[in-house]
Amino acid sequence: MNDFCNIRPNNEPGRHFCGYGPVSVLIQVTGRQEDSFTGVAIPLCGSVPPFAFSSFPQLTALLDELCDELGRPMRSEALNSFSGSVSPLRLVPAQPVTTRKLGHFTIEILYRQNQSLQGRIIVPGRGETPAGRQSFRSDIELLHLMREYME
Repeated sequence: MNDFCNIRPNNEPGRHFCGYGPVSVLIQVTGRQEDSFTGVAIPLCGSVPPFAFSSFPQLTALLDELCDELGRPMRSEALNSFSGSVSPLRLVPAQPVTTRKLGHFTIEILYRQNQSLQGRIIVPGRGETPAGRQSFRSDIELLHLMREYME
């Protein structure tokens, strides 16, 4: 963990701020049903513990919550995830997966604009080639890339 990940503006208790760069999260996929995934997300910055997700829409909403918790990247407008959830979501702590996973990759969230997440998905073992690092401009594009890497 880098030193800049421990910055807390105004000494706000309970808030975890990483002052610079993207929000990086290791995603461990443990299950797949049709177009959705279940698994564990492990933030790679700050002191936020790993958290579970039970669907792709929930994952995108929780990633947005994580960005709010870390205080970056700033959103240009409210996220309009296709989850349709009206109840507030909470990061539910979970343990990293040590058994066989269906897949794992890192998501770097660079921006939150146009009511969606934008960033990069990095697949370990594929190097820096386009097949190993792809940019996404929306939640739907991220879902497409996750599906592609899971095949």
